[in-house]
Amino acid sequence: MKKIYLLLIVLSMAAGVQAQNINLGNTGGFFGWFRLGTLTLQQQGADASIQIVSGGGYNANYHQNGECQIHFRTSNGVSETNGFFASGSFYNTGRTKIISSIRVIQVNQSTWEFYAVMPSYTGLEAVLSLSSVSGNWQPSLAKLDPPTNLTALDLTEEFLVSSNTYFMDNVGIGTATPREKLSVNGNIRAREIKVEATNWPDYVFDEGYEIISLPKLEQYIKVYRHLPEMPSAKQIAASGLAVGEVVRLQQQKIEELTLHLIEKDKNAMQLEKKLNSQTALLVAFEERLKKLEHPNSQNSITNKK
Repeated sequence: MKKIYLLLIVLSMAAGVQAQNINLGNTGGFFGWFRLGTLTLQQQGADASIQIVSGGGYNANYHQNGECQIHFRTSNGVSETNGFFASGSFYNTGRTKIISSIRVIQVNQSTWEFYAVMPSYTGLEAVLSLSSVSGNWQPSLAKLDPPTNLTALDLTEEFLVSSNTYFMDNVGIGTATPREKLSVNGNIRAREIKVEATNWPDYVFDEGYEIISLPKLEQYIKVYRHLPEMPSAKQIAASGLAVGEVVRLQQQKIEELTLHLIEKDKNAMQLEKKLNSQTALLVAFEERLKKLEHPNSQNSITNKK
């Protein structure tokens, strides 16, 4: 008996969710605003999930495939934003962006007309699917601009992930051909970047580390136009800059330069000591020379006293 009750509960819950799969229609070679259809959805926080599976061509190229997911939710019948009693967002997946803008016209608090900017060819059998408990979709695809005399809302396009996300293959941002685990065709801005590094060049300060002499370094630079072990401009242009490796090499060159500076400072101190010693000898020599040149000067001073 309990199994029967449980089955009835499950069946009643399943029956409460309505699903419609509708032929979206073909945009027929035109690009721009289209009226998609009309959603009937009551107030009190009713949800509607609308998915469009379509394309941007018809020659079986997977680059033309795309999907759009729309989430629309009504208000409580009281709360509103600029007179609009609902909210929503959407996002696109696939190689073709099926919808670039969505504007929802509020006919009344339970009737909503959806307009979208669509590609020029969606296909003869593009699919629009609606999942909702109480909602109903009436298709009416037509090349029409949204009316401007009714309350409207432009839905936000965003894809927000609020949980840990794992990708097992390469990820591309701004590129469809990522060559690394993460390939970005554009700028990256961050507060801090940590790069795993090994063989950090503290070995430069080990006893017995041979550092290239400055004359040899000068000759190398004249021939190759870059520092030893550092990648050349051609290598960077062809393969990119490996941040971790280049930072390690730069640190090695900084430490080698530090050793050169220490050695030069020691030499400078030795030269300074030698110069001071020679200066003292020169002063003493000048004093003795004066006495030899003027032997009676001291006697004259003594007699005057």
